[in-house]
Amino acid sequence: MADEVVGNRLIAKNATVLYLRMLVTLAISFYTSRIVLKALGVSDYGIYNVVGGVIVMISTLTGALGGATSRFLTFALGKKDMENLKMTFSTAFYIHLSLAILFVIVAESIGVWFVNTQLVIPEGRMGAANWVFQAAILSTALGMTQTPYSVSITSHERMSAFAYIEIANAVLKLAIAFIVLFSAVDHLVLYSILLMILSISFRLYYRYYCIKNFEECSLMLIFDKGLLKQMLLFSGWSFLGGVSSTISQQGSNILINRFWGTLINAAAGVAGQVQGILFAFAGNASVAFRPQIIKEYAVKNYTRVEELIHLGTSLTVILVMLTTIPIFFNMDFLMSLWLVEVPVGAVAICQIMLISNFFTSFNSYMYYAIVASGKIKNQTLILSSLHFIYLFVIYLILRSGMVYIWIYIFSSTIIPISTLIYMFFIKRYMPSFSVWKFVIDIIVPSILICMISCLLGYGICQLIISPWLSCLFSFLICDSIVCLLSYRLILSQNNRKQALAYVRSKIHL
Repeated sequence: MADEVVGNRLIAKNATVLYLRMLVTLAISFYTSRIVLKALGVSDYGIYNVVGGVIVMISTLTGALGGATSRFLTFALGKKDMENLKMTFSTAFYIHLSLAILFVIVAESIGVWFVNTQLVIPEGRMGAANWVFQAAILSTALGMTQTPYSVSITSHERMSAFAYIEIANAVLKLAIAFIVLFSAVDHLVLYSILLMILSISFRLYYRYYCIKNFEECSLMLIFDKGLLKQMLLFSGWSFLGGVSSTISQQGSNILINRFWGTLINAAAGVAGQVQGILFAFAGNASVAFRPQIIKEYAVKNYTRVEELIHLGTSLTVILVMLTTIPIFFNMDFLMSLWLVEVPVGAVAICQIMLISNFFTSFNSYMYYAIVASGKIKNQTLILSSLHFIYLFVIYLILRSGMVYIWIYIFSSTIIPISTLIYMFFIKRYMPSFSVWKFVIDIIVPSILICMISCLLGYGICQLIISPWLSCLFSFLICDSIVCLLSYRLILSQNNRKQALAYVRSKIHL
């Protein structure tokens, strides 16, 4: 029981640090996006998004190996095996180094061909698109070798290490946006080069921090062949899941580019940025929860794992509702305040993506428990099939002449299906997990609270003409209802007591 209290306090401390960082970076990021869109223009912003999407497709394996590295490093930490931890880190680094070399070869051959022959780039901007692509290749290749170091920070639950440096990163990105805005040099080329320099600088700093603070981050000249095989097998299935998800996302982006051009890519880019920032804010706590879920699974403390899944999911879904519902009903007004020129379609696309955020919030913590088990083959095969079916369907949608918005409507239906799949497999790998309890205690009350708050939000927007007052009352009333009902219907009695005790400790009551 004492260990659980200490664990909850560590989660609370790390989550608080992450949210303070997120609040600052959120405000800066939104303003930075406004300046970047103004500096680049809608067309060049669309080019930046679609060319960057090609890099995301090529570098998907990094995320897969990053997940494998995180799982094996955190598992070793949970078992307190330093020799295995050192061997795991070194093995992971050499895998990522090999991957980085392979990535550069593929990017400079297939990637360059794809950008120059398959993308729809406005006349006279192909040179700038290639500058963007080359800058992305260099920063991504270094980022691949950086992954084991970044994973070490989260595995050790040193979340404060991220806070100040990420705030500095956000401030410098804003500075870059202003430099580009007032520069006489090609804005798209200059923006991509300055972002590359910034990215490389911060990755080198994180590497220095890890070597200085974590014993296992000093490389060994050997690696464990058995561990290498396990990590590659695990990451192979992760790769299949990652590449299928990326192909469905970036593939739809490329299809939109071919059927509708870069202007709709810009709209999707703006909408995706809003979705990503808001979900990152709501899902920030998952970074604090994930190491403990894996560590507790490593020592077979399944009761604690289920408790962490419930608590983490509760926190995430509440935060998603707090940020999403008021913004959803005031999207037109907020977009017009945020951007000098709102791309056509950005508001509608963003609203659909925010609905997707709500349903996605049920999945993360169940997925972490499945990852902790190491048995990801079957659920990956099923979810990957769904992603490829999705891509085929959206091709048919665009081919038939339907409006692009139907792509995003259809994509939102995939997420509830994935929730059912996660519940099936977590029950299979952790029989003590109660699916019924998860549905009754978390999913049902969350949907009920969301519906009540949405009705209030819609009513406020219909009754109040002034957009400023409508926005203000939406946040005050909808968020108050979400907080009150969530406190009573979603949080368990024990969680309510812990939450009150934590708040009181912070305000010295």
